[in-house]
Amino acid sequence: MAKHANEIIAFHLGWDIRDVTDGRYQPTRYSNPSIYVGSEDYYCAPTAKQKLPKGFKWRQVGEWYDRKVFCAPANRE
Repeated sequence: MAKHANEIIAFHLGWDIRDVTDGRYQPTRYSNPSIYVGSEDYYCAPTAKQKLPKGFKWRQVGEWYDRKVFCAPANRE
């Protein structure tokens, strides 16, 4: 069963999906893929066809349901 990014990130963090969904970061700017704030960092779980959003220092932190989970530190300097 296909999962959405917020579900995958919630599973990765061990959080409730509502908490992750509430932490969606700038939804009008970053909608494909979406970015979520969790534990003061940014998280993203793009599909295979989506590119990681620019301006962040992404690193892969896991893979769930055939999608990679990426994290970027909140300090983007």
